[in-house]
Amino acid sequence: MNKRDFSGRTSQAKAGLKRLKDAKTLRDRESWRGSMYLAGYYIECKLKARFMEMYDIWTLEELESKLSQRAGKPVSAFTHSIEVLMTHTGALNRMDNNTRRYFAKCNQWKTDWRYDPGNGTMDECETFIEAVETLGHFIDRNI
Repeated sequence: MNKRDFSGRTSQAKAGLKRLKDAKTLRDRESWRGSMYLAGYYIECKLKARFMEMYDIWTLEELESKLSQRAGKPVSAFTHSIEVLMTHTGALNRMDNNTRRYFAKCNQWKTDWRYDPGNGTMDECETFIEAVETLGHFIDRNI
């Protein structure tokens, strides 16, 4: 399987929703770190799908070209960095203090959590899921 097999707008949107559903299932089974790991992908996929919708393009390859053109330098659309993706939306200055706190929490997400043998805590997980859902609503309304 090639990473580009799922680079389409529809795939990214569906994957984001599926990862959030999976995250909630893991949360309900008290697998806190696994839940948080998957929840972060919801935001990543949601942002990428939203970008593609904004620019009326259909693949991450096209998105990479568009973002690089707009930035005047190479930009990888295959990044996992929520901060990098959010920076390219131009929406950071439209966040109120509450949304900034949720963004900061989401920005702590690391794909390396997949290697973390610890389980985290219920409070960490609940707080992270809340942040992810709130930032997701912000993206829906503001990007």
